[in-house]
Amino acid sequence: MDEPVQMMLLGDAAEHAEVAIVVWNEERRYVAVNDKACELLGVSREQLLESPVGTTNRTPEAQTAIDGALANVPARGTITVRGLELDWLVVPTELAGLAHVLGLFWPAP
Repeated sequence: MDEPVQMMLLGDAAEHAEVAIVVWNEERRYVAVNDKACELLGVSREQLLESPVGTTNRTPEAQTAIDGALANVPARGTITVRGLELDWLVVPTELAGLAHVLGLFWPAP
């Protein structure tokens, strides 16, 4: 399978995943989010893309994880957003040669 097809499939899988997927840049701005992220956070895609990272969770643990991810330190934990307990994972990544962070979260069991 050629790379363009793989990338299309990966993008489609991410958009329709049952886990929330967010990507943000060094300026702590979301650059990509999937439908599940909007659903779990209770905001529209436009609202999320216009919000700084951490707006929905300002706990010290979340802020430490955000800072760590931007410093290339993966982190994971559990947060409560809108009364919903979510497990999360953040890992540093690179997009188009620039540092970004990939965040995943899902309802805690």
